Amino acid sequence: MYKSIFASVFCLVLLGNAAYSSELRIGSWGGNVRSGPSTDYARVGSLKNGDPVVLLKRERFSGGQFDWFKITYGQGQIGYQWGGILCGFSNKVNGTFGICEKDNRSTPRSYKCLEQSQLRSLGSKRQTMITFFAGQTDDMFKIYWLDYDGEKVLYNTLNAEMSWTAETYPSHPWVVYRVSEDGTETCHSIVRGNNRPSQWLLR
Repeated sequence: MYKSIFASVFCLVLLGNAAYSSELRIGSWGGNVRSGPSTDYARVGSLKNGDPVVLLKRERFSGGQFDWFKITYGQGQIGYQWGGILCGFSNKVNGTFGICEKDNRSTPRSYKCLEQSQLRSLGSKRQTMITFFAGQTDDMFKIYWLDYDGEKVLYNTLNAEMSWTAETYPSHPWVVYRVSEDGTETCHSIVRGNNRPSQWLLR
């Protein structure tokens, strides 16, 4: 009887491990791979949008919504990447953003910074969302809404490993400015949302 119980428990452990292992292989949105779990560590490699990685260990040092992970990628290289730019192929992995592009991700419409003077918000009834991510960067970003007169209205400031979701309309433009150490602001990007929620990575 005890052998039977032990065998049943052992099988359940194996099944649990198999289910967990199936979630270890996930996708990256690209960006730097670091030698340790923060942007303070040296860059040891980089990934392109859609590259697969294997999670080896979760690090809980970020203090934010997403964790850092020890990963293996490419031809067996080892490094660390922030969970905000990692996504599961079929299931959400705790500490990462969510589901990869092939399932549920979209990118907002982008414009050149030179077009800012021509853009302004227009009336709209359909609502949408844009989630802004500040990735593995030492920069700070300011996010402005362009109002109905084309004037900038500051909504949020993001540092590395932070995210923010704007509830907006597809006709409303958002301008992101990169802030230098002396406080100088330089246009980074301009986006408008789609009919479905979208994500914009700042790096």
